[in-house]
Amino acid sequence: MGAALRDPAGRAAVLAVTAQADSDPDSAQALTLLTADRIAALNDLLKPSGTVIARGEYALLTGPLLARVFFERGEVSDEFIQDCVAAWLAVRSDEDTAAGSS
Repeated sequence: MGAALRDPAGRAAVLAVTAQADSDPDSAQALTLLTADRIAALNDLLKPSGTVIARGEYALLTGPLLARVFFERGEVSDEFIQDCVAAWLAVRSDEDTAAGSS
């Protein structure tokens, strides 16, 4: 994801489709398909660990990255990505612990 977010053309395309999604059903469907594709690709990478993430978890994981690029207009470094993943894993661990104690 980091490389894609570093590409100005890729960012422009995402913004254009996102802007159209409220009024254009094709753009809305494109965003839905893009998200589903990215979740599937991430889950393929995670298969060896036995981890599977759902749409909500994907939003928690990618939200800070998208905020950094589109709202803060900042760079997405490898360190920032690692920090986001570490925070997501900590939340996931806390949720697993809470679920196990109920």
